[in-house]
Amino acid sequence: MGEPSGPAARQLRPTSVLPFAAWALLLVLQLVSPDKVWSWLLVALSFLIGIAYGWACMLRDQVNATRRTLGTWVVVGDQIREQFTLINGGLLPVLWARVHDRSDAPGYHVDRVETASPGDRRTWHTFGMCQRRGVFHLGPWDLEMGDPLGFFRVMHRYGESATIVVYPRASHLPAIELPRGRAPGRSTSSDRALEDTMLVGGSRDYAPGDPLRRVQWKASARHDRLIVHEFDREPSGDLWLILDLHATVQAGQEAESTVEYGIILTASLAAQFLRQGERRAVGLATSGCAPIVIPPARGQAQMWTILEALALAEPSSDVPLADLLRQAGPILGTGRSLVILTPSQDPAWVASLLPLMAAGNAPTALLLDATTFDPPAGSAGAMMGLRGLLAQQRVPSTVLSQGYPFRPIDKIRRQRTEWRMLSGSGRVIRVEVEEEV
Repeated sequence: MGEPSGPAARQLRPTSVLPFAAWALLLVLQLVSPDKVWSWLLVALSFLIGIAYGWACMLRDQVNATRRTLGTWVVVGDQIREQFTLINGGLLPVLWARVHDRSDAPGYHVDRVETASPGDRRTWHTFGMCQRRGVFHLGPWDLEMGDPLGFFRVMHRYGESATIVVYPRASHLPAIELPRGRAPGRSTSSDRALEDTMLVGGSRDYAPGDPLRRVQWKASARHDRLIVHEFDREPSGDLWLILDLHATVQAGQEAESTVEYGIILTASLAAQFLRQGERRAVGLATSGCAPIVIPPARGQAQMWTILEALALAEPSSDVPLADLLRQAGPILGTGRSLVILTPSQDPAWVASLLPLMAAGNAPTALLLDATTFDPPAGSAGAMMGLRGLLAQQRVPSTVLSQGYPFRPIDKIRRQRTEWRMLSGSGRVIRVEVEEEV
């Protein structure tokens, strides 16, 4: 749960010079040509300005507001949730209080007008859908109020902001021929076991002769056809996900870009393999503004580490894919499975794969067809030539075009910390909450 807003910078200013100019004019008229009319008007206007100023001073000094962010990291598609509270500690009502928000989260707007009676506390919640992965700020924000005559404006400026991390949402993968490394003691035969083993290697449609004990009943009900387990003979090697974020080869804009497609696919691969009973360790290597290398590991913690790195990732023109593969070679080790995700049609990076393959690493390529994005990059002929070159080296490849229908995977679990107040004693305690997203 986010912290409440800090102290506000409070300002009181007149909305117009006209009431004060009229007061000065009446004063001059009364001094030059004394008359009861000028006197009464001067007294009445002074009285109104005094009331408005006193009301505005109350709004400035005795009204407070707080803003609390309910959770500071979410997944694309989750809701941003915040709680606002307007506290009127004065003896006069707040006739209107307008919230002006300067958050940079895409599609999230919390501007609102509220009222509050004397001594009242008004609380409301705001919600917004996380549309894009990244790091965003909720706030700064202002609270604007005014007296009923409109002579003065009061502004509370809250300069603090809460940082919120929006993680990419893992989705169902297209049909990808994934490699299987040959690390010593961790190799996997390309053939499936005829008898059940301890290791589930994947799933496929039911075929006549499959034993019923292999049927995945939940998956079968979801897909409306029989799905059965396949079993590996031996454990698979560690999986390295290599994401190309070289800026010059990217295409498209915002959510419909090769950058975002690559990040979603990388997150999906990590989630898929790290959820399979923690059987396979997954690591990540990317180029970009801040190159990332996350050594292979297992479990939910590794998945959230990878998702956080992907949430922060941005493209850069510094390191092309060929250089990334050469630099990462000593880190990747031998006998590993590699998945290269790239829109690059430059055949030079295929040459950088050869030393990695000679070390016993088994690569596959997930190619983003940059010619189908808007604006496009590359050419259809270059893509065909790249796939032919990969086929010559016996590197499986899959091509993904713009418009692929990403469907979020089943909910994944995460843990977060909440602070709760005990109703009896009022003591605040820390609670670890596990939830699905």
